[in-house]
Amino acid sequence: MRLLSLTLNGQYKGLKNQAFNFESSQGNIVAFIGLNGSGKSQLLELIAESFGYLERFLRKDFKCRNWFPCLEIELRYSNQAFDSEDGGSIYSVSIEQNGAVKIYCDSKWLDLDDAKNEGIEEQILPSQVIGYSSGLNENLQRAFMKNAVQYLDVMNVKRAWVQRLDAINELLNEKGKRLTESNIELLDRQYTEAYKYYKIRHPALFPALPETSSLSDNANIGLRPTALPRLKYFDQDTTALMLASMGMMSDTEQQALWQGKQRFSKIYSVTLRYDLRKFTHDAGALLDIAKLIECLRGVQLHAFQALPRVNQTTEEFFNQFELDYLAGEITLDFSNHHVQDILVRSFFTPKVLFEKLYRLHLLAAHFWLRETKRQLRQDNFDRSVKRPQKWKSPISVLSLKLTDGQQCIEFDDLSDGESQLIQILSIASIYKDSRALLLLDEPETHLNPSWRTYFHSFVESAIGAGNEKAQLFVSTHSPFMISSLKRNNVYQFRRNQSGLIDMKVAQNETYGASFDVLIKDLFGLRSLISQSVIDEIREQLNEGNGHAKVWIEKNLGLSAEKAYLIRKLSQ
Repeated sequence: MRLLSLTLNGQYKGLKNQAFNFESSQGNIVAFIGLNGSGKSQLLELIAESFGYLERFLRKDFKCRNWFPCLEIELRYSNQAFDSEDGGSIYSVSIEQNGAVKIYCDSKWLDLDDAKNEGIEEQILPSQVIGYSSGLNENLQRAFMKNAVQYLDVMNVKRAWVQRLDAINELLNEKGKRLTESNIELLDRQYTEAYKYYKIRHPALFPALPETSSLSDNANIGLRPTALPRLKYFDQDTTALMLASMGMMSDTEQQALWQGKQRFSKIYSVTLRYDLRKFTHDAGALLDIAKLIECLRGVQLHAFQALPRVNQTTEEFFNQFELDYLAGEITLDFSNHHVQDILVRSFFTPKVLFEKLYRLHLLAAHFWLRETKRQLRQDNFDRSVKRPQKWKSPISVLSLKLTDGQQCIEFDDLSDGESQLIQILSIASIYKDSRALLLLDEPETHLNPSWRTYFHSFVESAIGAGNEKAQLFVSTHSPFMISSLKRNNVYQFRRNQSGLIDMKVAQNETYGASFDVLIKDLFGLRSLISQSVIDEIREQLNEGNGHAKVWIEKNLGLSAEKAYLIRKLSQ
């Protein structure tokens, strides 16, 4: 995935009637730099909103209602590897003011109503759009939450259908052997009418009903599977689930991923809590949890513990899902290397395990405020929406411990910088083989200056040398990272006199530029010492040059400014 340009006709917040061109950038990382409020995050928001809308528009099981008024977007991007032999297809995708989508590729417009283009989103869209913010940037996560609500709505339709089917089956079981031919015909008619009702309203979920008069044959029809949203936002809870999955990696792989910079460089154990009592309609979730428990039982004692006051499932339920309890705690003890081995055999990769856990986590939108979900069902909703951290979820991480080989520490007890570096490198690693677009809002804000100077190389190492599938857009205030990027990968943001946002490629070469030069060039500072100190120096100068010189020699630390002032005042 490589985004080449975004052209905006109309206004989205501080962005208005302008083109953002990234074709000159090279490699994986594109950096946005500028003052607070200069518009970096707003562009990340708009990119997320655009791809989020495209997924809702192209997926038949999701719904679109209304695009942002008076706003047109054109995206140009390649959805192939950067170095594919034919250069890859370039897509030009337009979202018009009325919400219509047009796609131009290989010298032709694609007919989205043509049956042969069903499921074309797999070809057209990035396989993943990942969002991350170091703070509580509720505006960036909004687009991701919109698609999470769409996913929940699909699952609720499935739940309603399962409940309807259960009611019919319950009536069938009650009649038992006394079921007459007229009873069967009546139940068949009820089933068929109910199925047609749902199929008319949700054709993407319900396949065509075959010609049959048998109720049991109809009951075996499976609803179409529901894919996870492509947009995934990594907040505290999502990140914890991802790190739980990373424990599948070998000790050597984990240490290599985290660059040997961490004191605690191996996941020691994870305790998950699941509660599916409100989600018994989701057969996939039930089977995934049952599979996880079963594969651990063979290699780890006490891998499962039932929650208090949770009864065992019925014999019929167990025969269907092989799940003893609808709520419990699962411990993955990675100090036992057999646990890593069995998880690899059962789930293959950390990404597979994470997405199974994330699938359960998405159902947590069930517990969001009704008003929040109502707002998020509107495609043109553009205000802040609050989603609390650590909200109620069908799956959550109770404990995530890391080890240095001798001691253990809870992940939550790491410093902000240590935990942030682990999070970012793990996100980059888990999706390095995907056609992924990563939107990272200040991902190195908690890192110390030394780690910031290496941040670019850390990320490139995590995704693999020469990776040509993933692209990262990073907003930052750090000259330390910018010094490791070529100027064509650095875009400077400023607000003009009208309050609108300008974006330009950095004017001067940034690669290898010293930090003081970058700070002055990109942030407009005339001096590299504190402004409060400058104000104090001015006050001392009012007392006379001699007085000021003595004060400066006595009070100021080493700096180019101190040397200059003393030399000037000594003349």
